[in-house]
Amino acid sequence: MRKLSDNAMRTRDILSRERTLISEDCEKVIVRDLEKILSGYFRLCGGVNFKLERGETIRILITAEAEEIKPFGIVR
Repeated sequence: MRKLSDNAMRTRDILSRERTLISEDCEKVIVRDLEKILSGYFRLCGGVNFKLERGETIRILITAEAEEIKPFGIVR
């Protein structure tokens, strides 16, 4: 019986790892980069939220809140 429960736990761990697209450390690096890029255009009033969803393709969801858009010159 013990072997059966060990196998079930191992299977659960494998399936859980397969659903994880990137590591937590990698996600932190991405969020830091996104905050740096977005703060060049907006005055952020909170952190950036980042989420990946797996389907036929990988959907990348990024949300952030800003107090205002930073002024910048006209691009021609």
